[in-house]
Amino acid sequence: MPLIVVCGIPCSGKTTCANLVSEHLNKLGKRTHIINEESLHIQKELGYKDSAAEKMTRGAIKAAVERSLSNDITVICDSLNYIKGFRYELFCLARACGTPIICLWLNTSSELCREWNEERGEGGFPPNLLEEITFRFEPPNPKNRWDSPLFILPSPTHPIPFDEIYSALYEKSGPKPNLATEPQMISDTNFVFELEQTTQQVINTLMENAGMAIAGDTIPIPKAKKKFLVKGPINLGELRRMRKQYFTVAQLRPPPVSDIADSFVDYLNTTL
Repeated sequence: MPLIVVCGIPCSGKTTCANLVSEHLNKLGKRTHIINEESLHIQKELGYKDSAAEKMTRGAIKAAVERSLSNDITVICDSLNYIKGFRYELFCLARACGTPIICLWLNTSSELCREWNEERGEGGFPPNLLEEITFRFEPPNPKNRWDSPLFILPSPTHPIPFDEIYSALYEKSGPKPNLATEPQMISDTNFVFELEQTTQQVINTLMENAGMAIAGDTIPIPKAKKKFLVKGPINLGELRRMRKQYFTVAQLRPPPVSDIADSFVDYLNTTL
């Protein structure tokens, strides 16, 4: 059930690398399943043409990964995976299953990616879309749990550390579930209402303290035992985006109503 998250800007050689890793693991007796836009019959130039289309594309990829993690195979998520919030959602899926996860970053130069994209002709990304995604790409950080262990390849022709990848996937235990990912039996009929109200209260509290808090401070949150750790300026737009992402995680793996505040604070401390 291990999960390999491949990421990089368009035309960086992700699929080439994913196929090589898959072939190597197959030779060692491991079953693999590659999930990407092609396997889901999504045309990349359409699947990423705007925010609405991209949201649907990520949703389809995430659902396919979740379905496959329940099988006795190694899942290779061969997509852009360029947003740290989405990589965190994939990490949560793996953590909920208690299965190992690694991140494989194709850090190919943008100049070479543009050149390869042009060679693809109509099969490539529109130049303006390629530039937009390249600009928005959020590089993996090995200090983040969801990006670790991180394997960085400067190009698809660079030697792949097969032994290290194998060890990380099959010789080490996966991340343990926490409040945000551990499946819960829930009978509260007002869960969605409480989810919206509690998370909004958390955001209101943070914004009330935004002008006084500095990096390193902790902010107590009503209904929560945990405190929010201030790492930099508190931005309302960023908090709203994190709240929206958390809704997806919370409804997939709902915490008890009494733990919503703690779960949301934990999510914010992890992702911001």
